[in-house]
Amino acid sequence: MPIFRSDRGSVAIEFVVLVPLMLLVMLGFSEVYLYMRAVSLVEHTAFTLADSLGQMSSVVNDSGTTSSNSLGSIWNAAAMIATPNSLKTRGGVYVTSICDQKINLCSASSPSNIVNSPSAPTMAAGTPLLFWQRSAPWTLSGMKSKETTGNLLPTTWPFRNGDSAIVIEVFYSYTPFSMTLPFWSNAPGTQIIYERVYVRPRSGSALSLVAAS
Repeated sequence: MPIFRSDRGSVAIEFVVLVPLMLLVMLGFSEVYLYMRAVSLVEHTAFTLADSLGQMSSVVNDSGTTSSNSLGSIWNAAAMIATPNSLKTRGGVYVTSICDQKINLCSASSPSNIVNSPSAPTMAAGTPLLFWQRSAPWTLSGMKSKETTGNLLPTTWPFRNGDSAIVIEVFYSYTPFSMTLPFWSNAPGTQIIYERVYVRPRSGSALSLVAAS
């Protein structure tokens, strides 16, 4: 007598085994994409801000957006460039202006004034000084600038007599498996994506911070 066998049991087992694996692979690919996108947006934001500020001769110390070179406009631009990632809720931005202490005699206490600026910078080594620094008002408290008195410029940066520089720092707190973020804000694996960009002002002088009119 012939024996009839059913494959329904084995198919069900294969389904139970393969479907979770496929979902896991798809989830892994999506997470890799989201992470790479976040890194790319942070880098793009930092480089774009550095390029824009490098073309400015001064920044207005104003939280409003009526002027394109006001701090308020700079913070808004950073948030827009980083979209769809939300810098305003999960990130931060710092702008630091650096000048040469020996020649410019710049002072952090009066960042709108630069005196004794040389007309022809020399190739002698300059002494970088923190001219002024500001951060976006929504920068998270744990995101501190890495621009300190003893760590303003890389050792490979050729800072000469009469030189100046602008430093842009962008932070973003990335949480893996973002779909669980609404109910699992402290998910393991959360990390800070950070990008720091250095640029020389195209005007040839240190970027100053002026009071709002």
